[in-house]
Amino acid sequence: MDNQKIILLSLHRFRLLPEFRGKLLSAGEGREVLISMDTAEIEPFLDRIEIGFGDVPFDLLPRMPNLKWLQLWSAGADFLLRYPEAKALPFQLTTTSGIHRQQLAEHLFALLLGWNRCLPAALDAQKRHKWLVIVDQKLSVLNGKTMLILGYGDIGRNVARIALGFGMKVIGLRRDPSKSVESSPSVEGGDGIRIEAAANMKALLPEADHVVNILPSTPDTRHIIGAAEFSLMKNSALYINIGRGATTDETAMIEALRLKKIAGALLDVAETEPLPPDSPLWDMDNVILSGHYAGCHPEYSRMAMDMALDNFARYKKGEPLKNLVDKMRGY
Repeated sequence: MDNQKIILLSLHRFRLLPEFRGKLLSAGEGREVLISMDTAEIEPFLDRIEIGFGDVPFDLLPRMPNLKWLQLWSAGADFLLRYPEAKALPFQLTTTSGIHRQQLAEHLFALLLGWNRCLPAALDAQKRHKWLVIVDQKLSVLNGKTMLILGYGDIGRNVARIALGFGMKVIGLRRDPSKSVESSPSVEGGDGIRIEAAANMKALLPEADHVVNILPSTPDTRHIIGAAEFSLMKNSALYINIGRGATTDETAMIEALRLKKIAGALLDVAETEPLPPDSPLWDMDNVILSGHYAGCHPEYSRMAMDMALDNFARYKKGEPLKNLVDKMRGY
């Protein structure tokens, strides 16, 4: 039927599982399912698309007059910075926020523990068949250190829970410190954790041994960490970014690393991705890089689809959707 409503599923092949079409048809109540990321294939159906799942070609959104809801396959809505015209469109926008908390936290501590125990040097020595001898003074421990978490939400709360297990002290920064994070067991209010207003960040940076950035990329957070912020950190501090690269002034960070204003940086994200081949970060001995895969999980796509289908059930009942994004704010 030419006027039948369409669910558009746009996923890369490594995330497109065989059972997804059947699940969407079953839940769709007669809606057709179009699976494609190809603009030419999608264009003939633009006026019939009611729902989009995944990495829908964002430049097509203004040409989808009947789009009511877009469910992203990511935790962030960064595309709004590249396509600001989408902010004024009437569709509801939701994310998969909530399915990343465990793997992101584990990845963060993998980076931290790898740094503290000199694992990059050990792996390099292994490749060269050399028995590496490390003196005590080059090693470190997490116990007793203070972690400052920028962007204390669902992921930050899980990071804090693990940090407490290592005997760390945690300061979590939120825009509204009185707002709770509902999806995790409470850890605030004791055992060495403090929740502070994000506006107090500069006053708190000098206290931190580890500054952990989990901030989303929005107009308000662009380059929120720059030269002034790095100058406030301890010379022994580590800067860890598992959020978004655009929140950091990369030039200022490279200068702080070069001049040893901070001890090191552990980075899963960069301002430009992939990181350009000529970036100084590749060759700095006080940097550990991973290629923006901290949020990956072997069951990621199934978890995302489960969340999407749960939201679909809410959508059909006219109930509020989970992880609804304020498109003007970008999160």
